[in-house]
Amino acid sequence: MGFSNQERINFNSKALAASVVDANPVSQWYETRNPFAFMLDGKKILLQLSSVPAAASLATARTNASNNPTIISDLSQNASAVRLTLVSGTNNSTYISYTTYNDTTSPVLDNWLQPQMVLQSSGAASIGYAIQLYDGVPGSGGTLVTTTDGTTGTGQNKSVGWIWNYASGLLFLSDDFKSNISNPYVVGFRYIGTTALDSGTGSNIGDAYTADETIVAGELVRFVTSSDGGGLTPGRVVKANASSMNGAGAMGVATSGASQGNSINVAYEGKSGVLFGSNPAASSNGQRVYLSTTSGKATLTPPASNASVVVIGRLQGATGSTNTPNVVVNITELVTLG
Repeated sequence: MGFSNQERINFNSKALAASVVDANPVSQWYETRNPFAFMLDGKKILLQLSSVPAAASLATARTNASNNPTIISDLSQNASAVRLTLVSGTNNSTYISYTTYNDTTSPVLDNWLQPQMVLQSSGAASIGYAIQLYDGVPGSGGTLVTTTDGTTGTGQNKSVGWIWNYASGLLFLSDDFKSNISNPYVVGFRYIGTTALDSGTGSNIGDAYTADETIVAGELVRFVTSSDGGGLTPGRVVKANASSMNGAGAMGVATSGASQGNSINVAYEGKSGVLFGSNPAASSNGQRVYLSTTSGKATLTPPASNASVVVIGRLQGATGSTNTPNVVVNITELVTLG
């Protein structure tokens, strides 16, 4: 006969709670010799998760996504809601978030930002990133499904009616509750930053600094110096600009966003998403990238006059559909014109 329910409970309890495993139902976690580990897809190793700012509210989460467009995808608005597809063979109990509804060949929208993965300074979860589930189209007749909908029992016998798996973009419905959901949609935020599967990320070198103005991810930055004045603090970072010698001292690219006085991550060598004023074409890959006369931005055209020519690196990830393609960063100031 197969494993009993109690054997399965004991087996999984040791593995999940204590990271040890064997099939002996009477051994305790401290008596078990073999360590337990998950086999992780490299896509689940989120290399820039530490660059995701905390969010105590939905408004803050949306601001964070706006400031970090290469790390956070904002799908929190009703217009961006993702319609979930029923997984065949699950008896209406499991739904998945495909890029295209009901197209099982389209990529899965996974790596949703789980609030408990981004802690506030108090240690509380960043509830601003929490998903919301709707039955029907949000804002067009859809009904919000609260976290307590479908819950039964009390105390240690309390059991929820549905679970959202942030890592895999999966919705699980209990057998007693599934008849209440027929057309599920989800809104929230996804992590779209670099993962262990992305090539070249290991060579990215950078550090944390303090921003002296609002900076978004992908903008080119420089150090504030004593000649800046205007209430700026030397040693902090602001957006670089090729229009002046002082402003052209680009030292790296912001890999996270920040407002004045807050910590910001800056990469100064390796591959990183860099903000352009437009979407570079794929045919431009391999070309030199220059600091623009527009603050914080890069360009493929070197300044003509009265400006500093600063090479940021070489374009590597242009597709024509994004204004923050990857650039192999190797900053060099060539000459000051005018």
